[in-house]
Amino acid sequence: MIEIKPLISVENLTVEFPVRGSAVRAVDDVSFEVGHGEIVGLVGESASGKSTLGLSLMRMVPSPGRVRARRMEFDGRDLSALDESQLRQIRGSEISLIVQDALATMNPVTTVLEQITEVVRDHEGVRSRRVLRARAAQALRDVQLPDVEINLRRYPHELSGGMQQRVAIAQGLILGPKLIIADEPTTALDVTVQAQILSLLKQIRDGGTSIIFVTHDLATVAEICDRVLVMYAGRIVESGTVAEVFAEPQHPYTQGLLASLLPLGGDPPKRLDAISGQPPRPEAWPSGCRFHPRCPLWKSKGEPEICVNEDPQPDESRTHWAACHFAGEGVR
Repeated sequence: MIEIKPLISVENLTVEFPVRGSAVRAVDDVSFEVGHGEIVGLVGESASGKSTLGLSLMRMVPSPGRVRARRMEFDGRDLSALDESQLRQIRGSEISLIVQDALATMNPVTTVLEQITEVVRDHEGVRSRRVLRARAAQALRDVQLPDVEINLRRYPHELSGGMQQRVAIAQGLILGPKLIIADEPTTALDVTVQAQILSLLKQIRDGGTSIIFVTHDLATVAEICDRVLVMYAGRIVESGTVAEVFAEPQHPYTQGLLASLLPLGGDPPKRLDAISGQPPRPEAWPSGCRFHPRCPLWKSKGEPEICVNEDPQPDESRTHWAACHFAGEGVR
């Protein structure tokens, strides 16, 4: 059997920021892979490190942040070894970023046509207005935006939120990237538009593009993702296929996230479960297992010292693993 290499493979990725003379880690020793034509969900509460992880793959972590990794290989190239000029050639053309607030990333004084074709001019050197307009029009058709010729002439503020998001996706897709990092691209949209955008992302995946879907919405992950990575306090604490993680969550944190979802059938509960407390700040991560101060399993077991003193190590040789000393125990 021929082994198919993943599109992106990351080992021991760390992102640090200097704070008052010390280094604070926002992402800490993270390893994962994304296959060709795969949608991988990256989930967790706010401040877990999801967006920083996504930005680090494009080497776009704001200064003075520092990205380090034993290996950060994309399509056979080491991203950590590329200079800024080489990275500019990859950004937009091979790896695209789609953010939650599309309007905030758009220039308010340029038309949709100019914004979509900017990346084509920069990467391919195309100057023909006829060719650029044709490329932009096709890009809008690909994301199912109606009234293409009218919308090409519009400015960002003249579009609805859903239309703005489609333009952002069109801009990200126009050069046919191999990987899209979608950072909560549907959170600010109404339910109908969300469904349309998710359907579009699945079509993009079916065309061979890989997607890292950053979200806090596990219901969305269940709908469109193949695998899921659960982040907490800068680390991946559980990894597996969507079917595995949703059927048998191994980490108490994942169990807590799933328990907070409304059931699809039957009567709704009078009170949804919630994880007590708040995620720790990066400069104040607990020792041992970082989830243990909020962990109901740790408390039910009499607060064993191993959770306080020893950092749990996952068995990454398995397709479904969790970084927990008592993985698989506990009830959702």
